[in-house]
Order: sequence, then structure tokens, then C-alpha cells
Amino acid sequence: MTILSRYLFREFLRAAAVCILGFLLLFLLIDFVDHAEKLLRHNAGLREIGWYYLTRVPGIFVLISPVGTMLAVLIAVSLRVRSNELTAIYSGGVSLLRVCVPILIGCAVVSALALLSSEVLAPAANRHAREIERIRVRPGKVAAQFSGNRYWMRGKRGILSAHVVDSPSQSLRGFQYIEVDPDFRPLRRIESRSARLLPDGAWELAEGKERVFGETPSVAAFSLRTYRFPDTMDGFIEGETPPEEMTYAQLSGYVGELRRKGYEARGYETDLHAKIAYPLLNVLISMLAIPFALRSPRSGGVWRSIGLGLLMGFACWVVLSASLSLGRKGVLPALLAAWLPGVLFAGSGAALFRSVAR
Repeated sequence: MTILSRYLFREFLRAAAVCILGFLLLFLLIDFVDHAEKLLRHNAGLREIGWYYLTRVPGIFVLISPVGTMLAVLIAVSLRVRSNELTAIYSGGVSLLRVCVPILIGCAVVSALALLSSEVLAPAANRHAREIERIRVRPGKVAAQFSGNRYWMRGKRGILSAHVVDSPSQSLRGFQYIEVDPDFRPLRRIESRSARLLPDGAWELAEGKERVFGETPSVAAFSLRTYRFPDTMDGFIEGETPPEEMTYAQLSGYVGELRRKGYEARGYETDLHAKIAYPLLNVLISMLAIPFALRSPRSGGVWRSIGLGLLMGFACWVVLSASLSLGRKGVLPALLAAWLPGVLFAGSGAALFRSVAR
């Protein structure tokens, strides 16, 4: 790596460190304002609060890294433009593409760190943070636990289980209920393809069987039946494990299990592809930021770059959220929904780069 490349690489990393750290602290501050009163109300100690926010850091880093990287590119490049450094570099026979390579390498480093954090640190840290929040913010509530590609919850008189938790529709897929006596001996087992919580608190089960154990065992199939269990849907909603708490392998195994059993997995499949596509946005989105920074006038300085970065970050976030939402609803294929925003950003950046390079 030449002296010029090392210089540009170092300047970008400095800007990236400041921008990502700034967004990280801002995110934590907003979250603290939102949750501090609830945590302190339930007697959470300062050490526990500190540990809660420390475990939030890996997941937040993955979340804000693309915007922080884009803002760092805008600041690093626009400062070089404003100080006429790029003009001097061009006069030395260095091409625009060669100038951009160290910056893209820096973006790739941030992307690799985000991907590593998403796979190694964030899943366990997010689970631990949610456990602290569950204990201190919503104490006393029973929540389902995810294990063996199923959700499990101990109820008042039995064990409830489900393959899929659909919080918006208040329904479950692959539902099972095992009723036990005080000695934990099974009394009956109810299983159904789907279960829906009705407004009056009853459960509507579809395509299922009821098995009664004991001296006179029996099995009865039904197409639609209503039950009143002493447990509500809240425990499953509280315990629903988001994709952010799973590694790529765990989420991939869960999606495969749902497919084998014939359940809908579009939402989880979209999130599976997004686990790879989202960290790579650090590189793809920089291809859009570089031409904007090269076009910036010498007046305005850093504050203009910050304002432009925030505006572009908001626009990119809207495109990404809309694409992922369409993928989860099945309007777009899962693979396309996860990668379409990155392709659009990179394609737009390439087109702008060609116009700047002329």
C-alpha cells in the first residue's frame, strides 16, 4: 500500500470511528431516556443497568454501521475536496478510481466487523439484554423460551409449545398443549396446525387432535374447536425470539424446519438473507456516498456533509425498510427483498461515479 493509499485509508477510519461512535452514543442516550424510568422503578442497580447497555452495543453497532460509514465517506472525501487535496492528487497522475480504492477497503473493514459482530457477539448479547429487560421492566410475566426450533412455555396446568409465533395476528402455528397433573403426569395432549387467540380469551384451534391419557385413552380429531386454557398469548409474544438473537446457522435451521413442516417462513427467510446483505451495505452504500461527496462545493464544509449524510441515511433507511417489509409479506421474493436496496444504492452510485469521472 502506497503512502497516499495509507493516508486516505487512515483518514477514512478516523472519520468512521467518530461517526459510528457518535451514532452509537446517541442511540444509547435515546434508549436510556426511554427505559431508565422503568429499570429504576423495578430496583435495577447501576451495575445491572450498565451491563444491560453494554450488551446492547454489538447489536446497535450492526444497526447503525451503514449510516455511520456513509457519513464517514461524505466527511472524509468532502474534506479532501475542500482542501484541494484531490486536485493535487489528480495532478500527480493518480486516477479517481485509485483514490476511491482505499476508502472502499476501509468500508469493507467496517463491513467485516459488522458481519462478525452480527454472528458472534450480537445474538448472545441481545438475548442477555432482553433477559435483563424482561426481569426488570416486566417482572413476573412468564415468557416462552426458544429451543430445538420450537417455542416452549410452562403454563399453570401444562406445557404449551409452538413452531411459529405470529404476534400481529395473535396466532400460533404448530401448536401443542400438554396438560399435566400435580405430579407432572400427562393427562391430555392437544395439537393443531394453527391456534388463534380470540378477543374473549378463548383459543380457536384448527386441524388438530385431542389425545386423552389414563385408564381409558382416546383420540379425537377436529377441524375447528375452541378451548379455554389458563394461559394467554402474552407469554409467546414476550418470548418470541427475533432474528437478531439467532446466528445465521440457527436461523437457517429454523427456516428449514418450518419448510419441512409446511409452515410459512417468508418473514424469517427474508431476515436470513438480510443477515448477510445488511452488513455489506457498508460497502454498497459508500458507492453512492462517494460521488455525492465529490460533487460537493468547497463551501459548507463538514456541516454540509453531515446534513447530506443524515438526509441520505434517512432515504436509504426508508428504501431498506420498505423492501424488507415487502419481502416479509411475500410481495417480493425473500432474496430480492434483502439485496434489492444494496443493488439500487450501488447501481445509483456507479451511474453518478461515471458522470463525475467524465
